[in-house]
Amino acid sequence: MEIHITHGQGIIKALYDGFASCLIIRRPVAVNWPDSRGSVGEYYAVSELSEQEKIRLTDDLNRSLTDGTEAEIIAGIEDFLKLFENGTYQVNLGTISSANSSFYMSRTPPADQNTDQQKFSGWFYPFDDFNYLYTLESKSIDPARTEFYIDLIRKGARPKPIIFYSLYHLDPMLSSAFVLDGHHKIEAYTRLKMDIPAVFIVKDNNDYSSASEIMHGAHYLLQDIEFEHLFQNNDENLQHINFLNDKVLTNALDKILRESERIDIPVIEVLIRHHQSGLPEDRIWLNKRLESLAENVHLSFFNFRKGLNVYFPKYIEDYKSNTWFLKTLRNTMELNTWINETVLR
Repeated sequence: MEIHITHGQGIIKALYDGFASCLIIRRPVAVNWPDSRGSVGEYYAVSELSEQEKIRLTDDLNRSLTDGTEAEIIAGIEDFLKLFENGTYQVNLGTISSANSSFYMSRTPPADQNTDQQKFSGWFYPFDDFNYLYTLESKSIDPARTEFYIDLIRKGARPKPIIFYSLYHLDPMLSSAFVLDGHHKIEAYTRLKMDIPAVFIVKDNNDYSSASEIMHGAHYLLQDIEFEHLFQNNDENLQHINFLNDKVLTNALDKILRESERIDIPVIEVLIRHHQSGLPEDRIWLNKRLESLAENVHLSFFNFRKGLNVYFPKYIEDYKSNTWFLKTLRNTMELNTWINETVLR
């Protein structure tokens, strides 16, 4: 069934910039992005939005999702969609195959001081046919609630989760499916090894979202190490961010320049772009970023530290173009040479 929302409240929406996906429920809830370093892995993180908050958003649907008719469910979803942003949505009842689907849940790294904190809260290898991302962390799953649904299902009820799938026609295979409601229901069906009846809400999208909007959402949600990975691997999308008028993302960039042990090509290209623009305000912005880079903790005046990994371009005759090569800068003198030959060339 196709439903057009023209006066939506925009409380629930999904963003995608061709690289990363971000689900918003009042505030950023989940972010998903690929590894981008030759791996098929993906990373994933969620906020601490509680199940109770989601239940409030779906309260009117609870009865129909458990034992309502198809007509009652669709009617409830139509009201529920008023919380979404404007657009065209397809609403269907279907079944999730337990044999060919995987559900991914972000796990908060342990707070143990003896544990390396430089870890991602979620990572996975999407080999299966269908992948669904939870919007709750593992610590928010209540075993008693799962047992409640197991008992309900055994008695013949078929409670249904809500799956929100934002379909981007430019990259249909890279669109993300989020479990908007019904995590405990899915846990129950999984425990029982049963296929899962579900309500699917699909939003059709023909354009990408703003990279800046996604990065702001990710900055709010992700750990420092996760945000740095997303930031440094977002390739062409970084070029569309107006850093001059974005203090939050400029400050995030400064942190990376000062603390990261590796400055990746997308960040280097941002620096080069501001140099090549020729505008005084871009040069001023760039000089401040280079000052941050000069403070990188992995550099020293001599060679006392492990060094900073960067890239430099070199023309390859066989390819008739420049190719980026990795090198390690050991001290500030080498950094100044690299800046002049790569950023300010």
